[in-house]
Amino acid sequence: MDSLEEGPQVQVKFVTRQRQFAIPETAIQTPARLRRYGLSQIINLVLQNEGEKQRPFDFLIDGEFLRTSLAEYLEERNLSTENVLTIEYVESMLPPTPLSSYEHDDWVSAVQVHRQGGFLTGSYDNHVRLWNRQGECTQILAGHTGAVKAVQWLTSDGDNGTLLSGALDRSVLAWEYNHSDNSYSVLYECRGHTAGIESIALNATGDQFATGSADSMIKIWTTTVPKTSDHIEEVTETRKRRKTAKDDRILKAPILTLSAHTGSVSAVVYNPTAADTLYSGGWDHSVRVWDVENHVNVTTKNCEKVVHALDYSQHSGLLATGHADPVIRLWDPRTEDSSVVKQTLSGHQNWVTSVSWSPSSSYMLASGSYDGLVKVWDIRAKGALYSLSHGKGSKKVFSIDWSDDIMLSGGEDNQMKIHKVQDMSGRADALA
Repeated sequence: MDSLEEGPQVQVKFVTRQRQFAIPETAIQTPARLRRYGLSQIINLVLQNEGEKQRPFDFLIDGEFLRTSLAEYLEERNLSTENVLTIEYVESMLPPTPLSSYEHDDWVSAVQVHRQGGFLTGSYDNHVRLWNRQGECTQILAGHTGAVKAVQWLTSDGDNGTLLSGALDRSVLAWEYNHSDNSYSVLYECRGHTAGIESIALNATGDQFATGSADSMIKIWTTTVPKTSDHIEEVTETRKRRKTAKDDRILKAPILTLSAHTGSVSAVVYNPTAADTLYSGGWDHSVRVWDVENHVNVTTKNCEKVVHALDYSQHSGLLATGHADPVIRLWDPRTEDSSVVKQTLSGHQNWVTSVSWSPSSSYMLASGSYDGLVKVWDIRAKGALYSLSHGKGSKKVFSIDWSDDIMLSGGEDNQMKIHKVQDMSGRADALA
């Protein structure tokens, strides 16, 4: 590397919470002209990492990534080279690696990963598909009469399992499948919504799930398989629906309806550590926090745009929302202020239709947009770390899911795309 004696110097103390990369926390004279690459060279030099052992690092000052030289950073903040800078360093995230892409007969509108069960997709061809870890379509579940907009795993041991799907036909179907004999069946059909299903969320204990619908309602259901049909009152039942309904299906009614939204409920998600805390977002420009046990809308946060997507991070306690503009908004649901956005992320060029927090990091987030891109963010940086294209011609992205080291996405190009993502459990926040 270049001589460390050239040009103006600044005193820097390097710190890290990744113990495997720790160096002595003493101030050292560092060339002010250095950027991220040069600073990484210093850390590798002290660690005696040579050749293939060298690691790329990111550097944070006061919680924000350094994206300029040290000299430019000091100048922007009117600081002198006499100041001692404390710089935190973390191992850089490597770019996601594309693994494969799988064709559907129509738009892919819903995707979800299961640690054991593989992948689950819903499509505008009215079908639900199950995929194994080798990317093979193991079963196609036919039963809906409208586009499938939401899917949710219930149980899976690899060969057998149960799952939910919600569609524009206003129904939620609970399925049981068996790969060994290539069989599947509908366990029950949930009826009660008067418009298409937009989102499904399972609670932390797995005994209840919530559905959000274009009818502006959120309904709560049990996952228990009933022995007989509930009494269903459907005053708006259409002739087409009556004609296509399966008479032999067991019908289930909701146990609770949560009504406060005044427009389509596009997203619902449970707090994974609190089974009775539910979050929702809708076309009425609101993000709502619910106490399901007490049937109460605890908090309402308002913004200027329709809410299309919502996800909650158990690591940071923050909600991320995607909207009918190119901006991702971060909210703290624990605050009572109804309109204060904690942070915004800008970089997309069209509506943000899906967001998914990293399963292992407080800071990492993925988003999908109508601009045809999936973006990976570290919320401490001003821009996205990586952008992944979803087909030629800016094909819209409708759904993404990030689980462990796998990221799924589905969109207008009729494809389910699979990317391998670096395990982020070793990043600084995991050791905080």
